[in-house]
Amino acid sequence: MSHDLRTQLIRLANQFGADPEYVRAGGGNASVKQNDLLHIKASGTTLSGLRGEDLVPLRIAPLLDALVKQDAVDGDPVMAAAERARVGQAGGLRPSVEILFHALIPDPLVLHLHPLTANAVTCSERGRDLTAQLLGDEAVWVDYVDPGVPLARAIAAARAEHVAHTGNPAPAITMLGNHGIIVSGSSYAQVAERTTWLTSTIRNAIASAPSPAVSHPAGQRDNRLDALAEHFRASTGLTSVVHDADGFIASTTNAAAGPVAGGPLIPDQIVYAGSLPVLLRTGDDADAVEQAVAQFRALHGRSPIVAVVPEVAACAVGDSDRAARNALDTYRDALRVGRDADRLGGVRVLDERERHFIENWEAEAYRRSVAASP
Repeated sequence: MSHDLRTQLIRLANQFGADPEYVRAGGGNASVKQNDLLHIKASGTTLSGLRGEDLVPLRIAPLLDALVKQDAVDGDPVMAAAERARVGQAGGLRPSVEILFHALIPDPLVLHLHPLTANAVTCSERGRDLTAQLLGDEAVWVDYVDPGVPLARAIAAARAEHVAHTGNPAPAITMLGNHGIIVSGSSYAQVAERTTWLTSTIRNAIASAPSPAVSHPAGQRDNRLDALAEHFRASTGLTSVVHDADGFIASTTNAAAGPVAGGPLIPDQIVYAGSLPVLLRTGDDADAVEQAVAQFRALHGRSPIVAVVPEVAACAVGDSDRAARNALDTYRDALRVGRDADRLGGVRVLDERERHFIENWEAEAYRRSVAASP
């Protein structure tokens, strides 16, 4: 493959992957194709640290076949397609679960991100209309569908519909409802410019929208929160806990906020921070926290990762300080996206069926385990 194309892909991945505005932890993916081969980021590895050896080579033809064939397979059909497409030994690397849409987009460079600014549109109840209004024919919109084969087929259908409707080739930007964006091109400069333009366009729209009323503009330091966070950690049996009680948390965690009461906004939130937080009160003692966590487990079948004291604080647990911090930062991202989506007409959260698919999808459990390893 062209060394220049590989270099440009890695530059794109490292640049946008290092900016938490665009992605966190092992989220997002990137690929480069030449001739009949797709080279894609390995699942769980980071865009910010992407190196040439982290790219998994696959033959494109078997991946495209998986989009149209209805044959039953054992296990995940995406991984079955990846196995048929594999070239040589993978060296323990597993290709991204989103290989199919990378294969169907013809541009040589494809970058998939979960940006906070753009996701204010993708997580809006008005996402389709906003995409048309703000981006015009520079983007196609895809309603939320389950990742894997269903998502890839939905993207293919949206691109075909655009071609049929306009007579023009499908655009290089795809807006994925409750998920993120795909940007493609033939060079680093094209993909970077399109990504930056998309971000600035939506950022301007958010800035022009009415600002939410803020009832708690400043956070407050309360020594009881240290004890509360420790009670939460102990009740989950995990190693580490972190908590924030700044003005942003105070102003975005009212009890009616989407990420507090409604549900998760994107799959990455489920993977790293859990679908929903457990709600606590500042003065809760160890027994009260233990009871709240037990009730959460009974209701949801799993322990919470994030706890929220509405309009006061949020904390997160993990099996390491890094995992706990990443969980809380991911949840903070969701709060920001939810706030901005509300400004653009209302936030859309993933419904119960949608989130249960992600919670129980083996591919996402694998991605989480790889991202958590040192």
